[in-house]
Amino acid sequence: MTTDDDTAHIGITCPETHPVFAPVGDRLRARGHTVSYFDPNRRVPRENLRSLSLFVNKRTRPASVQSLVDAERLGVPTWNSATGVLACVSRFSQLCVLAGVGFPVPDASGRKPSGDYVAKRLYHWEMDPQLNGEGDLYEEFLDAEPVDYKYYVVHDGEAYRTVVLRTTSKLYGEKRVLGETDPVPEQVDRIRSLMAELGMRGVGVDLLRVDGEWYAVDLNPCPSFAETGLEGALVDSIESSLASG
Repeated sequence: MTTDDDTAHIGITCPETHPVFAPVGDRLRARGHTVSYFDPNRRVPRENLRSLSLFVNKRTRPASVQSLVDAERLGVPTWNSATGVLACVSRFSQLCVLAGVGFPVPDASGRKPSGDYVAKRLYHWEMDPQLNGEGDLYEEFLDAEPVDYKYYVVHDGEAYRTVVLRTTSKLYGEKRVLGETDPVPEQVDRIRSLMAELGMRGVGVDLLRVDGEWYAVDLNPCPSFAETGLEGALVDSIESSLASG
C-alpha cells in the first residue's frame, strides 16, 4: 500500500522504544515516510503539529489528548478522531458509547452501591479499576469468569482486522496474557459500528462473560496492541489514513 506523498511526516505520541509502535515506525520509514515521536505527557507545540502529514495519538494522557484536539483544529489529519478519543477517555461516556452500539454494560453511578462494586476514576488515564475501592465512578460487580476478553480492532484501509486476547483481570493482580481466542462476529460488528461512528482506526474493547452473556466494561482509544501481531495492520492503517487525509 502506498500514498501519493512520498515525504509524509507522521507524528506518534509514545516513546521511541514502544514495543509495538517502534517497529511500526521502522516499517513506515522503510516505506519512505518520516516518523517523529512525541512525549505523551507534554503538549505538542503547534509549530510541530503544523509540520505533520498525520498525527497518531497513541497514549491517553491529558497532554496528548489536548495535542490531538489541537491537531484537528489546525486541520492536521489524525488517525483516530479527537471526538472519538474524547468520548472514550471519560468512563461515563464510554459506557454510553458501548451501550449505544448494542453492548450490555454494567450499571454505573457516582455513588457506591450496596453490594460489591468496581471503583474507577473519571478518566481513562487515571488509576486501574479496584474492587470495592475509592473512585469517581462505581460499577456493579459482575460475577463473571475471572478472564478478560480483550478485542483489538484495526481498520487497515481495506478491512477490519481483529485479534482477541484472553487475559487475567487486573482486579485480582497483574494482568497476564493467557492466549488468543476466536472473535465473536456479533461483538466485532458492534465494534466496527462504534469505530465508524466515532472516526476511529484502532480501538480496544474489554468484554466479560457472565452466564453466557457478554458485557463490555472498557473502551480504550489508544491500546498498546502488545502481543496481538497487528503491527502490519497498524502500518497499513496509518498509511491509508495519509491517503484519505
